[in-house]
Amino acid sequence: MDSDPEHPSRQKRLGSKGRSLPAASRCAIIFLLTAVLLVPLSVNMAMRNVVLVVDGERLTVSSFASSVQELLLETGVQPGEACLLSHLPTEQVRTGMVIEITRAFPVTVFADGMKKVVSVAAATVGDAIGRAGLQLGTYDRVEPALDQLLQPGDTIRLTRVTREKVTQQTEIAYREVRRGNADLDRGERRVVQRGAKGLREDTVEVTLEDGVQVGQRLIASRLIKPKLNRIVEYGENNILARGGRTITFSRVKQVEATAYCPGTPGSGCPVDESGASLCTGRYNDGFTATGRPAVAGNGQAYNPHIIAVDPQVIPLGSRVYIEGKGFALAADVGGAITGNRIDILFDRHESARKFGRRFLRVYLLP
Repeated sequence: MDSDPEHPSRQKRLGSKGRSLPAASRCAIIFLLTAVLLVPLSVNMAMRNVVLVVDGERLTVSSFASSVQELLLETGVQPGEACLLSHLPTEQVRTGMVIEITRAFPVTVFADGMKKVVSVAAATVGDAIGRAGLQLGTYDRVEPALDQLLQPGDTIRLTRVTREKVTQQTEIAYREVRRGNADLDRGERRVVQRGAKGLREDTVEVTLEDGVQVGQRLIASRLIKPKLNRIVEYGENNILARGGRTITFSRVKQVEATAYCPGTPGSGCPVDESGASLCTGRYNDGFTATGRPAVAGNGQAYNPHIIAVDPQVIPLGSRVYIEGKGFALAADVGGAITGNRIDILFDRHESARKFGRRFLRVYLLP
C-alpha cells in the first residue's frame, strides 16, 4: 500500500520537478500578467488633449480616440480628397499633438479650349496644372507663374505654344535702273536689259499660340536665282540739225500720221447728201478748231503745216518739227485723233489721200 507518506516511492514522485507552487506564488504571477495586459489598455483608454488647426483656426479637443482618423471621425472633421493633413490617419494620438488640416478650394483652369475646375490646398499653379491632368510642352506659357501660390477663386490660363520650321520660296523684285544716253533724242528711251525677278529660299521658325500664328523668325536663307535689274536708257540729246540749221527741241515723239483736207468747196473732198465733208464732217467752214484759217502750209518756219492733235499729248498752239515734212503748228483737233496720232492738213483731198498713213518722228519745240 502507498498510503504511507514515508514510503520511498511516494517520496520520489514528490521530487523537486514535480512539486506544486504555493498558492501565494501563483497569485503573484497572475497579478503581474494582468498588469502587463492592462497597461496598453489603460493607455488606449486614457483621455488625451490635442489641438486641431483647421484652415488656421485652432481648437483644443479632449478625446479617447487612439488614432488620428478616429479623432477626426469623433470631431466630425472630414478632410476632402485634396485637403492636406499634417499626420497620417493611422498615426497614434498623443497628448499635446497638433493636427493641422488645410481644406481644399476650387480653382479654374483654362486650357486646350476647355474649362476645368480642380480642388487644391496650399498648392502652386504647377500643382493645379498637374491635378488637372495637363502636361506642359517645352514652350507652353502658363499665367500666373508655375511657382505662384494659389488663392481661392484664382484662374489659371495655359497657352499651348508650338514652334515649327517652315521652308518657303520668296520672289525678289527687281528695280529699274535709268541712265542717260546722249546719242538718244530727248523723249526717247531704250531698254538695254530686261528685268527678271530673283528667287530666295527662306527657312523660318513659325510660332503658334493655341494654333494661331503669332510670329515668325528667319533662321536661314539661300539665294536660288539672283535678280536681274531692268536697265533703261533715256535720251539726253535736244539738238536737231536739219537743212543747215540747228533746232532745239524739248522732246521727241513717235506718232502715227494721217492727212486731211479742209473739206471746203474746191478742195475736192467728197460730201454726202447733207453737205458734210468726208474729211471734216459738218464743220467744213474753212476754219480749224482754234479759229485759224484751214490753209495748208509748206513746212517752212514762217509757213508751217497745220496739224490736228490730241491736246492731252501735244497741247494746242505747240510748234513742232515733223521729220521729213518740216515745221508745223498744232491748231486743230479731230474725233479720231487720240494719243500719239496727228492729222496733217493738205489743200487738196487727193494730196491727203496719197499721203495715206505713216509713222513719223515729231519734235516738240520750246
